[in-house]
Amino acid sequence: MKRAIFAAIVAGTATFGLYGETPGHLPEWKKGEFEIHHIYTGKGEANFLIFPDGTTMLIDVGDWNRREWNMTRALPDSSRGPGEWVARYVERVNPDGRNVDYVMASHFHSDHIGNSKDPDRRLTSGRNPDYHLTGLMEAGELLRFGKAFDRGYPDYDYPLPMDRDRGIDAESDVADLRALWKRQNELYGMKMEKFVPGRLNQITLLRHPEKYPDFSIRNLAANGEIWTGKGEETVRYYDKNPDNLGRSQNENTKSLAMRFDYGPFSYYSGGDLCSSLKDESGNKVNLEVKVGEACGPVDVCKVNHHGHPSGTSEGFVKNVKAVNWILPVWDYWHISPTVVKRLIQYGASPEDPEINIFPQTIHRRIWQTYGAEPWLKALNQTTGHVVVKVSPGGKEYRIYIVSADDETGTVLRQYGPYISAKPR
Repeated sequence: MKRAIFAAIVAGTATFGLYGETPGHLPEWKKGEFEIHHIYTGKGEANFLIFPDGTTMLIDVGDWNRREWNMTRALPDSSRGPGEWVARYVERVNPDGRNVDYVMASHFHSDHIGNSKDPDRRLTSGRNPDYHLTGLMEAGELLRFGKAFDRGYPDYDYPLPMDRDRGIDAESDVADLRALWKRQNELYGMKMEKFVPGRLNQITLLRHPEKYPDFSIRNLAANGEIWTGKGEETVRYYDKNPDNLGRSQNENTKSLAMRFDYGPFSYYSGGDLCSSLKDESGNKVNLEVKVGEACGPVDVCKVNHHGHPSGTSEGFVKNVKAVNWILPVWDYWHISPTVVKRLIQYGASPEDPEINIFPQTIHRRIWQTYGAEPWLKALNQTTGHVVVKVSPGGKEYRIYIVSADDETGTVLRQYGPYISAKPR
């Protein structure tokens, strides 16, 4: 079945994800719904979630403001930084306005937390300490957070102390993020908590949990520590071999990953998780595959590392078996023919043969490079925010492409309803 589907795509005889309808404007969140907003800025990744009882969570606000040919369009425009655009978006859709219950930095790369060395991003004045208004720091000027998570808290020394870790910019990007946490604590009493891999419902409903007992969040991974799928047992892969502790570490391996469940519906989010570490024998262990094994099948998956060919491995795709895939795109390299063909071939189970792939945009050079190659037909081709709206109880969901050209909330395409398929 799967090989036949793949052959049809390659031959150009099948079309997937091309039958969206245009209903007007994105419907407001209602009690009992679970919403997942993948916010497009063209400068990095940002995701905002509204849980069924109105509890909210912001994951990442990137700001990679380099002027290179491979960057996609900045939207709505460049008159504001992406942190401000994201904050304004959150205020529009959030049932509690500027108040956000949880905020998370999935890992410490600029396209997820902000680029403090960007000359266009100004420094605050008279604070202790000051920080650059970029990414999460810029969004934090307009939003107030209840509790924060990142991969380093509380000691910022695992797998390496920050000042020894060459995979990050500890002196500026991470220092600015920590300054934001301090500022939010001083102004609003924001708390910080260590993200614990394997924990069930460390992040939980805060308003009416008793009304939605079938909603849960499982922490899958952080800092190369991955849940085994049993109880709250984990394996710390950085500790497996001394070679893993060299200074040239891959920050993406340390991404925070989670699985969200609401009744039969399930969703995966894991930052830029990818790459391998060595086990006791020196053999490479693909961390993404291990996370996929722990996660299991989901209905919707935000692909790891934006769909870059370094991630979304065959083993991961085969394990999560998603029907719908979201690609947060801001770069030419985030749409890889290898990855797209892999999603087509191995993505969904044989019982769910139609796969939909939703990049937030497609770089114009993709068309110049690949022309009308058949795999492009598997992609939704409408630029915008990708919003997943799950119905009360989680039995079905819809996917909306919302205009990123302005702040009107205009729906450009609508897909579904899809029937949540767990267990598959």
